[in-house]
Amino acid sequence: MRTPIGARFVTEPDQDTDIIARGIADEIIRLTDKPPYLVMARFHRKYIDANRRAKEAYGDAGCQADCDDYHAAIRRHIIEIRAQYPKAMPFDIHGQAAYRDSILRGTRHGLTVPKLLGRAGEIGVTGQDSVFGQFAALGYRIAPSNHADPSDRVETRNYTGGHTVERYGSHSTDGVDAMQLEFGRNLRNRDIIERTAKDTAKAIVMFYQRFLK
Repeated sequence: MRTPIGARFVTEPDQDTDIIARGIADEIIRLTDKPPYLVMARFHRKYIDANRRAKEAYGDAGCQADCDDYHAAIRRHIIEIRAQYPKAMPFDIHGQAAYRDSILRGTRHGLTVPKLLGRAGEIGVTGQDSVFGQFAALGYRIAPSNHADPSDRVETRNYTGGHTVERYGSHSTDGVDAMQLEFGRNLRNRDIIERTAKDTAKAIVMFYQRFLK
């Protein structure tokens, strides 16, 4: 496999994010009796990083079809969501090791959530009933803190939101509000990952009840 110029494939920090994603979905079903939309990449990160633009996402042309299929699945759901749910928020789940005990917010400094901000104001992102407000209340370390305005340029460098939220966020005419969640390595340890997923589902459901219904 050729690595594309300028690409930086890092595989280990995202380990077990599939377990978190499934755990979040299962807990949301338990709490609400409603299944969330869920799209998961089944290809290995060492071949494709689908959170990058196509020219950086893979090094071999043979990977293009899988990458395209992944984003086509997301787009199908976005189209359905836009038609049925005027208020919506996809969460793009990732892992990182730079801030091992923290959950990082990525909205491109508020760029990808303008509908939420227009409807609810900054409390939709940083208020007590926001996802990160709930994380803080549950005792998680978060970055940035909830004291800064969502449009301030305080989101953590290199984790401000990747290609997925950039591509599908509501700043695009065919998008919806979108937020990236980056879970630290220690929050994905096998002895704690179930709790991390359940707490995240709880935070999302609280956010849904307050801002999306």
